Amino acid sequence: MRRLSELPSPRIAQGTAARVVTLGGGHGQAALLRGLSRLDCHITAIVSVADDGGCSGKLREELGMPPPGDVRRCLVSLATLREADQFEERLQGEREEGRCVGNLVLAEMSQDLGSLQRAVDWAGALLGCLGRVVPVADVAGTLNVYDLVHGPIVGEAAIERLSANTLVATVAGPERASPEALDAIERADLLFLGPGSFVGSTLAVLTTANVAEAVARTRARRVLIRNLAAEERGTSLEDHERVLRDHLAIGSGDEVVFDVLSHDAGSPRRVRRGDGSHALSAPLADPTERGHDPALVAHAIGDLYGLPRRPVTDADTVSSEAHSIFATYLASARARLAARG
Repeated sequence: MRRLSELPSPRIAQGTAARVVTLGGGHGQAALLRGLSRLDCHITAIVSVADDGGCSGKLREELGMPPPGDVRRCLVSLATLREADQFEERLQGEREEGRCVGNLVLAEMSQDLGSLQRAVDWAGALLGCLGRVVPVADVAGTLNVYDLVHGPIVGEAAIERLSANTLVATVAGPERASPEALDAIERADLLFLGPGSFVGSTLAVLTTANVAEAVARTRARRVLIRNLAAEERGTSLEDHERVLRDHLAIGSGDEVVFDVLSHDAGSPRRVRRGDGSHALSAPLADPTERGHDPALVAHAIGDLYGLPRRPVTDADTVSSEAHSIFATYLASARARLAARG
């Protein structure tokens, strides 16, 4: 079978539907994307490149590439083909223990194609994704924070473990966000920040290179989706809006307004605030109230921002081409791991 580098690049869908951009990573952004995929809009998920733990951390050390874990999770959330299930599988045994199949496939594809973005675009096409996933930068970044309790902390894994009250965050490494990320932000109609780890996902994207400046400059309606509950360690929910506003001002030099969407089990509500933004509330939580329910998120965003439902299409099918291509790259990744001894 030919490698993807020998084939024409996949085309990115264009059209007149609303352009919706999400900034973040992790499980919160994945739930939001599953909700948005039910709506008729063009989705671009801009994802952090600061992950330094687990399988992603090992791959960035071994190959000098941006971590693929968060982009993998977003691809799976937007996929319509059953091959996406394979991307979430974990290998076992010796050097493969705990390695994620999707991460390994994306890593090998990026080596073949020359960049993680090209690999993600190809994977998205093969998985039938209802949107595009974009790493926020072409190189890996290192998340740094100044914490009110612990002082300076370096690295996302350490921050997630130790941080108690982040005052300032920044990502070292990338000097400029990727052209794909900047173009998506500039052209967006709606731009969502969160939900998910506020520092490790939302701020990790916003404080990468010139992203905050681009978010401040965009004509899009900006929306902070609040988490359902405070993280075990981290900045309180009440402080998220203030900290986000501070970091937008730091990055852009301007005061930036944004809507805030919160969970409320009652009827959807919209309250206009003095700066022209809105405080919004609607049912968003799943039955456990520990995560966002994609169907409820889709219903709330569709109603509050006037996005129609996406026409029903065939989904959950199997592609022999995708299976064959992914199997080839997984075999290459496993051979590389075996060669490392």
